[in-house]
Parts: sequence; structure tokens; C-alpha cells
Amino acid sequence: MRRTADRRQLLLALTLSLGLAGLTIWAVARQGQSLAARERAELEHEAAAAVAERDGALRAGAARALDVAALAVEAAGEDGLDAWVAGQREWLLAAWRSREGVWVTYPRPPLAETLPQVPPAAPTTEPAPEGLPGLLRQLRDLTQSPETLRRAAALLASASEQQVGHPLAAARIFAEAAQVLRSTPGLARFAFRAELSRVEALIAAGDDERAAAALSNLVAALLADHPARLGPVESARLQRIGQELGRALDAAVARDLAELARRAARRAELVAALETALAATAEDGPRDTLTSVAAGGDTLVVAVRRSVRATCVAVATPAEELLRRYWEPAPSGVRWELRRNRAAESADTLARLAAPLSDYELGPSASAAAERSAAAWRRRALVGATAVGTLGAWALVMWALARALARQRELVRLQRRFVADVSHELKTPLALIRLLAETLAAQRVRDPQRAQNYLETITRESERLTALLDSILDFSRIESGKRDYARAPVDVAAVARQAWALFEPRLAAEGFEAQLEIAPDLPPVQGDAQALQQVLVNLLQNAYRYGGSGRYVRLRVAAEGHLVLLSVEDHGIGLRRDELERLGDSFFRGDDATVRQTRGTGLGLTIVNHILAAHGGKLEVRSQSGRGSTFTAWIPAAPADPAAG
Repeated sequence: MRRTADRRQLLLALTLSLGLAGLTIWAVARQGQSLAARERAELEHEAAAAVAERDGALRAGAARALDVAALAVEAAGEDGLDAWVAGQREWLLAAWRSREGVWVTYPRPPLAETLPQVPPAAPTTEPAPEGLPGLLRQLRDLTQSPETLRRAAALLASASEQQVGHPLAAARIFAEAAQVLRSTPGLARFAFRAELSRVEALIAAGDDERAAAALSNLVAALLADHPARLGPVESARLQRIGQELGRALDAAVARDLAELARRAARRAELVAALETALAATAEDGPRDTLTSVAAGGDTLVVAVRRSVRATCVAVATPAEELLRRYWEPAPSGVRWELRRNRAAESADTLARLAAPLSDYELGPSASAAAERSAAAWRRRALVGATAVGTLGAWALVMWALARALARQRELVRLQRRFVADVSHELKTPLALIRLLAETLAAQRVRDPQRAQNYLETITRESERLTALLDSILDFSRIESGKRDYARAPVDVAAVARQAWALFEPRLAAEGFEAQLEIAPDLPPVQGDAQALQQVLVNLLQNAYRYGGSGRYVRLRVAAEGHLVLLSVEDHGIGLRRDELERLGDSFFRGDDATVRQTRGTGLGLTIVNHILAAHGGKLEVRSQSGRGSTFTAWIPAAPADPAAG
């Protein structure tokens, strides 16, 4: 009847759990759909906010660039605008509409303009030079002029005169002219012409090594300059010089020349696109406009400002530069990523960028897509796991219940065995004590030596009974948590010698090979000396009892680092793997015949483990069936006293 009632209750609980599982599955599925929709809405809101924020920053940046460009034109004319653009060191173009209505693009290529006209010299009373020698002498005098422009023009003219017959002298003069031009802010851009002419003069002189070095320095300076500084004319001339130098040119310089050629081609594309955008600019439009135009494989974003004072300026930047500036790197933790618009409207498009970057959109980042996919998978898994988990939970409860019942039955069996063993342990010595006492009381023993032996036997058996009862009481106190330990510095060597002294006579009488090894200078441990001695006594007693035919016991005490090790080794019956797993369980004893024939309660190692745990230590066992065991107890050494020494 009892089993039938239990089965009915279990079936009722299982039916109820299946009903609740179905309801939970439906609720979880509906909630999952709501969560997915809410996550999508939050992601779209986040992307739209990012688009609005960065679009505002882009338009503000374009307005600032137009302000600076207009101020540069008003302050220093086209030279000021050229200097401002060249100082940006990025793919930025600017344009200024002259009073003639022509848009001029900056930065200007170095060879696109000539050196400004030299103002006429002041009238002099000296006679005009006669013949070519006189003209050359006058030109040399001008190279020493304190006026930078006049001096630079004279140096260039002098170098050009020398280039035909004396190319090395021309190269030196070109270098001096380049230095003069570089040192003058308004003329620095003309230094490229002088440096290029210097390289050509060195090639004409046959000095390819110096020409290659000069070209390398020039190329390095150009790479560090504005990326749109060189045009096709400058690039073609550099490439021609590189071909003339041939093998004298370093491979790295050849790669840099190729990079300059790529920059020049890109500049040509961007300038053409800028001119197209400016040509389409309406005269009666708003003050500031922001448009885009195709430029090769990229998009050029153009900002134009019209002014009633005829100072119309424009700035242009490739879209990829603006994307890097305003969209990359993306802040950590964002769940969107920037990409070009797809051909068809995609279901995962979160937001489109505003003009002029409308060719781009925001979609879920790889991490966000993976997170959403994982969330969907988790929701599906949760739905399935709810049903499986309910059944699994009940199965686990049933398994735990069955295990608890089995454990209870095993515990009852062990307790019964313990009672039987203890009864045997008590009955045998008590019977012997009673027999010997009755014999002595009846005065049937006349031999004094024999009577003394009887008394010693009674004393020994009484002591064994006391030890047995102490073990049982210790176990009872341990189980109830009432056993206390004294705490004081303990000399482990002394404790080991005392425990060894209890067993050495017995081991010698039984023919054991007994070894005691105690390392010198052992550190003390903080604990209960009597409890630690009980640990060693229990371990030595097991080694003596189950020594088998090996007849070997060794007690070793040593220090390793901050630990003190107490090791008891025997060559006895050993333990199987399954017995090692249960070693230390209350009332557990092995199934070996030797164990069955030996008195014991199965509490010794349980008490040892508790004592070691109370001292912060641990018991480790290495054993092999039929080949012996080694029980090692390690205990932390007492901390050093800071006042000592």
C-alpha cells in the first residue's frame, strides 16, 4: 500500500509538472518575441542617435573649415589659403573664386606657377654692363642681394646659365637657391623646382650616387607634405628622373615614387570632381551648402560658402576621410557598424546616413548580430530546456531520493557492523579480564611470576579498552562539533619520538624493519601536541596491523617550504582504487581478509582527517594493492615571531 501511494503521488507530481512546463513554454515563447522586438527598437534608436550626433559634428566641422578658409583668404589672399590647406596634412582640398569668377584649387602644385616677378631695381649712376662677361658679373652681384626674392631669382638664373657647361656648379647653386626659398614662408613652395633642377644637374654631371641621395631626400619631404601637393606634371617629372637613375635608385625610394604617383592620380580625380561640383553650384542658393560628387571609386564631399563680398570659398574632403574622422574608431560597446548601402533594402538596416554621406548606412555589428543570434538561440533553448529541465529535475529528485535511501541503508549496515565490531572488541578483552581476575581472586595461581603476567595482561587489555572508548568518544565529539584543541607551538620531532616509542618495542618483537627519520631544525607548528600524537599513533597502528608479510614500517618527519610532513610508509596489503575513494568514511573498513581478521572500528582515519583539518593540514595517501601504502600528513608551520631576532 505504501509503495502504491508513493507511485500515485509521483505520477500526480509528474503530470502537474508537465502541465506547468507547457504553460511555461508558451509564456517564454511570447516573452521572447517581445524581447526581440524591443531589442530591435533599442538598436534602431541607438543607430539613429549616432547618425544625428555625427551628422551634426560633420556639418559643424565643415562650417569651421569654411570660416578658417575665408579668414585665410581675407588675411593673405590665395597664398594664405594655400598655406592653410598645405598645413592640414590630410586629403583636404580648398577652392577660392577670384574676382574674375574663376575657381582656383589648392594646394597648388609646385610647377603650376612661376616665381613672382622681381620688382625693378632702384636707378643707379653706374654704367650698364657691356657684353656677356658684364652681364654675368652683374648676375653674381645680385646673388648676394639682401632681398630674398631678388637673390633667389638671381641664383636660379645663374644656375640655369651654368647648367649647360658646368652641371656640378649648377647643382650647387640650385641647392643654395632651394635653401633660400625654403627659409622664406611665402616662397617655400618654389623650393621644389630648385631641388628638382639640382637632381637633374647631378644626373647631367654623371654623379648618380649624389643624385639618388638628393632624390631620396626630396621624396621623403614630399611624402611628409600634403598628400595632394603634387600634380601629374610633377609626378611625371619625378618618374622620369627615377627611370634615368635606374639601378642607382634604392628600392624603397622606387616604392615611394610609386606612392607619389598614386597620390598625384588621386589628386587629379578629386580636383576634377571638385571642379564639377563647383560648376554646378547655384549663384542664388543658400549661404553654405554641403554636397557630394563621385570621384573615381570614392565620393568627394564639398562644402561651399557664398559671400556678398565676393570671397567665395569651398573645401572638399573624400568621404572615406570623413568616415574615419567622425565614425572611426567606433566607441567600445556600440552595437552597430558602418557599411555602404546595399543594392536592395535590407531587413537589418538600422539607419541611413544623412546627405552627403547617404551612400552609407548602419547595420548591426558582428558582435550585435552574434549576440542577437545567440539570444534567439538561447530563447529557443530555454523553451526546450524548460520541458527537459522539469523532467530532469524530477529525475534528479528521484535519483537523489534513491541515493539517499541507499546511503541510509549503507549507513545502517555500517553502524550494525560497527556495533558488532565494537561488541567483539569489548567482549573479548572483558572476558579475558574477567577470567584472569577470577583466577587471581580464587588464588589458583601459586607462581608469583605467572600472577604478575596475569596482572600485566589485565592492565594491557584495560588500556586497550580505554583507547577504544576514547576513539568512540572522540568520534562522538567530532560528529557533534564539540571537540576542542589546545593551541600552542608544538615540537613535531618530540611528538614523533613519543609516538614511535609506543610502537618500537612491538615492531621489534614482531620482526619488523622499523626506521625513524627526523630531519634536523624542524620548524614548530601551532596546534595540539596530544592530537598530533594521536594522528601518528593511528597511522603507525594501521601500518603495524596491516603490514602483512612486508614487515616494514618507516616514520619520516621533514620540512618542505612552509609545511611539515609526517609520513608513515609500510609494505603491507595496500588498498585498491575503490577503497582509496572511500578511505576516511565513518565506519569504513576494507574487504581484505587481513582487515576482517584484525580488530578495528573504522574510525581511525576519520579522526585523523578531522584533526588535520582543524590544524589546517591534509592527509594524502599513495597505495597499491599488495605493495603497501604511504600516508603523508602535512601541517603548516607556525609563522615566525617578528620579535625574534
